[in-house]
Amino acid sequence: MGNYLTIDSNWHVYRRALSTDEWVNVPLQTWPGIEADEALSRFKHEAFSFALCKHTEYADTKAIYLYNGKTRAAKALLDPESGQLQIWSISIRQWLNLEEKLAPQRYPLLQTEYFSKYVQKHAWIDTQTIVYVKK
Repeated sequence: MGNYLTIDSNWHVYRRALSTDEWVNVPLQTWPGIEADEALSRFKHEAFSFALCKHTEYADTKAIYLYNGKTRAAKALLDPESGQLQIWSISIRQWLNLEEKLAPQRYPLLQTEYFSKYVQKHAWIDTQTIVYVKK
């Protein structure tokens, strides 16, 4: 059912700094030993959190990335001017259908709050990229 990654069971969330546009080499999150669906569900929470500025590590962040080993699985890019959240993934249809899940030490679920500020329907940019706009 789509492009699932099975290369590595270690997943990492990285970021790119907004002020310098530099890649930050230290992962914000590391999730060992989970399947792709679980990682994408957790990344959905991180994308909502990033867009809503819920976790302090997302201050001065342009984009966050989900990596499986050395392979990029997803990216969330926030336009600082419009507030639009763009999601790219090699498994975008799976990402859309999965429920938001929390990684350890993360709370609360943010889907309801996210969609109170963003339009629930997304727009397709291309076959692997969608965008959500603010209400």
